[in-house]
Amino acid sequence: MKRYAAYSSASAPASRTVGSVALMLAVIAFLAKRFGVIDADVFVLSLIGAAAIALVALMLAIIGLHRIWTYGGGGLPAALSGILLGAAALVAPALVLGMLTIHSGSQDLSTDRQDPPAVVVQSLEAEQPVLAWMNQVLEAHLWPNLKQFSVKDQSRITDRATDNPDIVSRRYRIAPAQLHAAGAKALEELGWTVVDELPPDLLDAPTRLQAEGVTRVLGLKHDVALRIRPDAVGALLDVRSRSRTPLKDLSDNADHIRVVFAEIDQVLLETYGDLARLSVEEGALEEEDLQLEPVEDPRDTIPLPGFKPYFEEEGTVVEDLELTDLEG
Repeated sequence: MKRYAAYSSASAPASRTVGSVALMLAVIAFLAKRFGVIDADVFVLSLIGAAAIALVALMLAIIGLHRIWTYGGGGLPAALSGILLGAAALVAPALVLGMLTIHSGSQDLSTDRQDPPAVVVQSLEAEQPVLAWMNQVLEAHLWPNLKQFSVKDQSRITDRATDNPDIVSRRYRIAPAQLHAAGAKALEELGWTVVDELPPDLLDAPTRLQAEGVTRVLGLKHDVALRIRPDAVGALLDVRSRSRTPLKDLSDNADHIRVVFAEIDQVLLETYGDLARLSVEEGALEEEDLQLEPVEDPRDTIPLPGFKPYFEEEGTVVEDLELTDLEG
């Protein structure tokens, strides 16, 4: 009895091999970005390459399944493996693309939008031309259309300045130096590295802190600046969060500011025990209430003077004055 050779699909095993390469490239790119080995531009380009290879693997697998269905023969497990590997390789590019398009948070957000705290480290957007170009295209074409599609009433569409009504300055009934210590402790608890600091020399002197934070998923770096100034109530705190790349993560700058406020509140609660006596929401006080004295430190401390004594010329020696008998 004459036996014919069984048909064997060549595209099915090829899809499995190509899918493995795509998945490996996507995983290596993700891990390299998470641990800071590559920059954001290389990461995005690597994911684009992995997505293209994964699409090729899916196409080869579909061709293999069609030929196996038509001519019979082996290769079905290889084709199914190619589909699974190609789909898995598309997860990371789809996740990054989704965060970049849907999560349209501001790259620079501050509680004081008119006079934000200064940031020493400048943005690295100029060194990321691919992401800068993609971000400009999304801001010009995609995000306005998404807002119009998601909001039926066009009068309800607002600008980004009003997207986060809770991101406002906060007042505290403690001295600026005490709030500075609480802010430094909060940044330490968050695991962020302080890169610049203006420490207080007096209890009522203005201070500032700047820290470098890292997101949890992609390891994206961002700068967070805290500015503390004396206020009629006690101390006024402004926080600014600035991303170093247009690439988005699961958390944005508004979330970073909220995390800082929450951690400072936790530190003050552990230190003083009554946060309601210390924290003052923006707009909660009337104009005449701003003349309240700040709450004194409950600990036994020696009050410091509000100014530094000085002489106009160093080394000035006060000579003895001759006493005159006014009665003659």
